[in-house]
Amino acid sequence: METKFAHDQTEVAESGESRQRNSLNLAQDESEPLVEYRGVTKSFGDLEVIKGIDLRLHAGEKLAFIGPSGSGKTTLGRMLMTLEQPTTGTLTIDNEPIWQMKDKRGNWKAANEAHLRSIREKVGMVFQHFNLFPHLTVERNVTLALTSVLNLSKEEAIGRAESMLEKVGLLDKLRNYPSQLSGGQKQRVAIARALVMRPKVVVFDEVTSALDPELVGEVLAVIKEIAKEGETAMMLITHEMDFAREVADRVIFGAEGLIVEEGTPEDIFERPQSERLRTFLSRL
Repeated sequence: METKFAHDQTEVAESGESRQRNSLNLAQDESEPLVEYRGVTKSFGDLEVIKGIDLRLHAGEKLAFIGPSGSGKTTLGRMLMTLEQPTTGTLTIDNEPIWQMKDKRGNWKAANEAHLRSIREKVGMVFQHFNLFPHLTVERNVTLALTSVLNLSKEEAIGRAESMLEKVGLLDKLRNYPSQLSGGQKQRVAIARALVMRPKVVVFDEVTSALDPELVGEVLAVIKEIAKEGETAMMLITHEMDFAREVADRVIFGAEGLIVEEGTPEDIFERPQSERLRTFLSRL
């Protein structure tokens, strides 16, 4: 994962863990990215919320995006999930443009719905407010896309769903409805629903912001365990600084629609370079 930012990084003495992370990032920088934003902007009317961002995310990488409200973090995730279209710039996954496609003559044109559906199969998203279907059981919430999008048999879908629900500690809630679950349990179901599709990247959008404080830990614990498996790339949009520090390979600090600073967790939280980041961290 690479970004452009407005300061020169200083050389620092690195711990063993930091050296290991930097070696991993060096290898990733030399490989093709899984996701790439190039010169991406986004405006809503006269309000420009993304002001020209370049960003790379590699396969299996865990990227935390921190910053004040209104910095454009959620919009970046929604673009990847095809929920928002960039105003300008290019966004690709697997080197394939998300919002453009080629016609039969090889000419570029706007992506159609079939193309966008194929993109969504590669991307999962866990929302702030769970977005579960209230009239469906936990099992059906998790299996619905498996049968309707991936065309799996009912038996295969249930088997995959049960395995994922066991991983998030909710196999015993298979027959329950969302109204019978706590907020933390609902969010764990939402995580299972995203991961059961086996996407290449998952966007976690402030997944604890709607939870009571005592329920935050159970959700973060599940994400930490999934992150350790290392198979799925993650974009972690979060206000949980300790969580970002523990889970992420790299952290981005954004403000006012720009990437201000990026680096390893040690760089960002122990050696902030910009005054804007130092001010942000001092207010936590």
